[in-house]
Amino acid sequence: MAAVGAAPATPGLMGLGELQLRLPATKTQWLALVAGAAFGLVGAELAWHHPLSGPLALAAWGAVVLLAALFWVKTPVLLLAPLPLVGLAPWTGWISFEEMDLLVMACGCGGYLAYALQLNARDRAPAWRHGLVYSPVVVVLLVALALSAAWSIKRGFADAGGFVFGWFHGYHEAMNSVRNAKAIFLALAMLPLWTAAATARPRGFSRGLLLGLVLALAGGSAAALWERLAYTGLLDFSTDYRTTALFWEMHVGGAALDGFLVLTLPFALLALLRTRSPWRFAVGLVVALLAAYACLTTFSRGVYLALPLALIPMVMLADAQRRRAAASEPDSSRIDSTLGAVDAPLSRLGKIGALAMAGAFALAAALVFGGGGYRGLLALFFVMVILLTMPASLWLPAFGQRLTAVIMGGLLALVLGGASWALSLAVPKAAYVLNVVALLCCAALRWRDEPGQVRPIYVLLVSTCWFWLLSTMVIVADYWGGTSGRWTAGAAGLALAALWAAMLLEGRLWPLQGAGSTGKAGWRKRALLVAGLMLVMAIVAALGGGGYLRDRVATWKEDGQTRLTHWREGLRLLHGGRQWLLGKGAGRFVPSNFYDGPVSSQIGDYRLRHDPTESYLALAAGKHLLGHGEQFRVSQRIPAPAPGPVAITLVHRTAADANLVMQICEKNLIYPDNCQSTEPALKPLRAEAPAEAASAVDAAASTPATGMGGWQTSQFKLGPVPALGGDWWAPRFVTFSMSLDTRGARVDIARIAMQDAQGRQLIANGDFNREMARWFFSSDRNHLPWHIKNAALHVLFEQGLVGLALLGGAYLLALMRLSFGRGRDHPLAPAIVAALIGFGTVGAFDSLLDAPRIGFIFFTLLLLGLGLRALPGEGVARVA
Repeated sequence: MAAVGAAPATPGLMGLGELQLRLPATKTQWLALVAGAAFGLVGAELAWHHPLSGPLALAAWGAVVLLAALFWVKTPVLLLAPLPLVGLAPWTGWISFEEMDLLVMACGCGGYLAYALQLNARDRAPAWRHGLVYSPVVVVLLVALALSAAWSIKRGFADAGGFVFGWFHGYHEAMNSVRNAKAIFLALAMLPLWTAAATARPRGFSRGLLLGLVLALAGGSAAALWERLAYTGLLDFSTDYRTTALFWEMHVGGAALDGFLVLTLPFALLALLRTRSPWRFAVGLVVALLAAYACLTTFSRGVYLALPLALIPMVMLADAQRRRAAASEPDSSRIDSTLGAVDAPLSRLGKIGALAMAGAFALAAALVFGGGGYRGLLALFFVMVILLTMPASLWLPAFGQRLTAVIMGGLLALVLGGASWALSLAVPKAAYVLNVVALLCCAALRWRDEPGQVRPIYVLLVSTCWFWLLSTMVIVADYWGGTSGRWTAGAAGLALAALWAAMLLEGRLWPLQGAGSTGKAGWRKRALLVAGLMLVMAIVAALGGGGYLRDRVATWKEDGQTRLTHWREGLRLLHGGRQWLLGKGAGRFVPSNFYDGPVSSQIGDYRLRHDPTESYLALAAGKHLLGHGEQFRVSQRIPAPAPGPVAITLVHRTAADANLVMQICEKNLIYPDNCQSTEPALKPLRAEAPAEAASAVDAAASTPATGMGGWQTSQFKLGPVPALGGDWWAPRFVTFSMSLDTRGARVDIARIAMQDAQGRQLIANGDFNREMARWFFSSDRNHLPWHIKNAALHVLFEQGLVGLALLGGAYLLALMRLSFGRGRDHPLAPAIVAALIGFGTVGAFDSLLDAPRIGFIFFTLLLLGLGLRALPGEGVARVA
C-alpha cells in the first residue's frame, strides 16, 4: 500500500514535473523573491572576492544556484554533502568568510527564487501533510535565540574597539565576532525554505536531509582515511598524530572533526539499519566502517564516550518505533516508503544471546591479540564469521540429537586439534595452512546445507568442523606468540565453545533465528554483525597495538584537572553582572584571554599593517614557554619544490634580536613532517648604520614604526630540500611557514620571495598587497588559549546566562519532542536525538560552536528537531 502522503510520480526531466516560471502569487512568494535576490547579491559579492579566483568561484557558485533552483526540495543534499570537503582556508587565508557561506548563499538564492517563481510548481499540500511545523512558543524561542546571538555580535564589535570590516581578520579583530556567531543565522536563513520544502514533499525533504548527512560523513571519513594513509599509515596507532581530515578549524586545536563525526554518524547507522536494498546496504556499510575508522583515529576520549551514550538511545528509540509499528495494522503504512519493511523486534532471549555473543567476541579478541597478535586476531575473526553463517537447519533435530552432536563434535575436534598441533610443531607454518583447511571445510559444509531437512549427522559434522577451526585459531596464536599466545587463546576458545554449545542447545538464544533471518534479511543481519566484529577488532588493535591511545586513556584524570583549571580561569575573564548576564560578546575569548589571562595565554599573533605605499606583516611571538610545537606560525600551501636548495629573499625589520624560523614541511594542518628549516638570528638596523646598508631597502618601506629598526633585505638558503609531496595515491600537502623562537619578539615582514632549485617562484602574495590572501596561521600544540574547551561555557562567555538558558532550553525541548513528543515517530527522530546527545557529550570537553561548519550542522539539526513531526501513520510499518 502506498505510504500516507506520498505524491504520485511526476513527469518531466528527472521527475521534476513541468518546468515553468510564474509571477509570485502570494505575499509569502514575494518575500521569498526578495530573500532570493538578497542571497544572490551577497553570494555573488563573496564569490567575486574569493582569494583563489573570483571568476571561477562565481561560475561555480552560479552552477550551485541552478542546481538549487531545480532541486529546491533537496537543498539539504547540496548544502550538507560537500561541507566537510570545502574548507579551503589553508589555501585562501579566509576565516571570517569561507566556502560554506557561498554554499548557503547559493542554495538560498536558487531555492527561494524557485519557490517564489513557482519553478516546478506543485499543488499546495494539506495541513496534515506538513512535515515541519513550529508552535508559537517555539517561534518565540527561535526569535529569542536570534536576538541573543545578534546582541553578542554587537557586544563583540564593541569589545574589539568598534566594527571594522575586513576580508582577512584574525581572532583578535572585529570580524571574528561574525565568524563565531554566523552559524545560527545561516541555519535560520534556510529554515523558511526548508519549511516550504517539508510542506510540499515531506518525505522527499527528509530523505534529502538523510542523504546529505550520510554523504557528508562519507566525504569527511574518506578525507580522514587519506590523511592517515598519507601521513602515518593505516595501522599506526602509536604515533602522536590525531586525525584532522580537512577541518581547517583545528589549526589551533579543537574538536571540529569529533563534533562532525558524532553529528553525522547516527544518520548513516540509522539508514544502514533500515535499508533493504542490497547495493544501498553495501554502500552504507562501507561508509559506516570508514566513519568508525575515522572515529578511532581521532584518539578522542570524548568521541569514545559520546558514541555509546548517543547510539544506545538511538537503538532504543528505533526499537520503540518498530514496536509501535508491529502493534499496529500491518498494511497501514511504513516508517519510510523507500526503506522497505521493518523487522520484527528480537525476543528477550535473542537479545541476551546477541549481547553474550558480542561480549564473548570482545573478550576473546582482547585475549587473543594480547598473545597471538594480528594473525591470531584474524584467525579469530574467521571463526566468528563461520559462526554467524550457521544455517537454521541445525536447530531442526531434537534436543538429544543436538546434545549428542555437541559432545561428539567436541571430542572429534579434540582429536583433530591434537593432530594439528603436533603437525604444526613438526612443519614450519603448518599452523596457518591447517587453519585455512579447517576454514574451507566449514565453508564447504555451509554450502551443502539443505534448508528444512532434519539431518543429525550434518549437525555433528558442522559442530566438529567449527570446533576444529576454533582449535586451529589457538594453534595459530601459539605458533605466533608462544606460551602466552597458547593460554590466552585457549581461554578465549573455551569461552566461545561454551557459548556456541549453549546456543545450539537453546535455540531461542540464537539471535539469527526466525523468518527475518533468512534470505536477504538474514544476510543483511549477518553483514551487520560481521561489520561489528571488524569494529571490535579495530578497537582491540588500537588499544593493544598502539601506545598513544593507552597513554591518552591513562592520563584522563590529569587532563580533567587541567580542564577544570582552564574553565575557572576562563570564567574569571567575565567581569561584573552585565557580562555574566549578557556575555562578553561573540568571538572575544581569545583576545580576553590574551590581555587578562595568565602569561601562558599570551600567545603569538599577527597583524597586517600599512605604510604609506604598501602593506607588511607584523609577526609577534607569545610570551609563554616556546617549544617547537608551541610557536605561532604563519604559513602558506606551496607547490612541491624541486629537490635541491631553496633561496629565500626577505625584507624585514625588528626592534630587538629575534630568531626567525622558516620551514618547508609536509603538513596537513598541525603535524609537520620531513621539514627543512633555517633559523636566522635577525638584528635591528639602527639609524646610525652606514648609509650603504640602508640603501638596500626600498625607500617606500624605509620609514620605521616606533621603536622598530630600519628595513633590511636578507638572503637565506634552505635545504637542500628532498623530494616532497608523498605518493600519487596518497599525496601530502607541502607548507612553508614562518614563526619566532624568541619570547615576546616582533618581526615586520614587508616582502618574502622563495625560489626552488629550478628557479620557480613558490610564494604567492609575498608582498601582502592582497592583504592576507593565501596566508594562514596555526598553533600546532598550544591549544588551550584558543578555546574555553566547553560548549556550554562558550555560550555563557559569549551570550551570558540569558543565551545559555535559551540554547539549553531549545536543546532539551528538541530532545523531548523527538523522544516522547509529536516528533518521536518521524523517521529521522532517533538519529537526530543521537546526534544531539553526541554533540552535547563531546561539547562537555570542547567548545565546538566556535567552528562555523560544525555549528551550522548542529543548529540545522536543532532547529529541525524543534519542528519535525511524523505524518499520520508515520510510525506504523509493515513488519517483515
